[in-house]
Amino acid sequence: MVDATDRIRRTWAQTASLSDEFGRAFYANLFRVDPSTKPLFVGDLEMQSRKLVETLGFIVDHLDESEALLPTASELAIRHVAYGTIPQHYQSVGKALMSTMTQILGPGFTAEDRAAWESVYGFLSDTMIKSAYPAQTTL
Repeated sequence: MVDATDRIRRTWAQTASLSDEFGRAFYANLFRVDPSTKPLFVGDLEMQSRKLVETLGFIVDHLDESEALLPTASELAIRHVAYGTIPQHYQSVGKALMSTMTQILGPGFTAEDRAAWESVYGFLSDTMIKSAYPAQTTL
């Protein structure tokens, strides 16, 4: 039986080899899903795409190491507050990520793969939101 971590690592290995295409597709999907995010990206979108791929690579590489992954994710979330990120953007990013994985991998991105990614993304985004917006999550 293939577990969620194996599914994520397998699909990411296939996707990471197309990192430039992935980055462009992700941001196109994000801006389509949530046009309010577009003004947040005022710099070089190619560089931002590379950072996205590097960050996703780090996450995939550290799925079994919560002591490395969770503090890094929390720090990233706190930094993103200064860029104008709001909690609702995390849902948009999740939708864009799933759309991009489907777009890049096609039928190779199975329902089980999607469920694995959604589970991990949901957990991480919840962790990040709680770190970056503690007052909003304790009400």
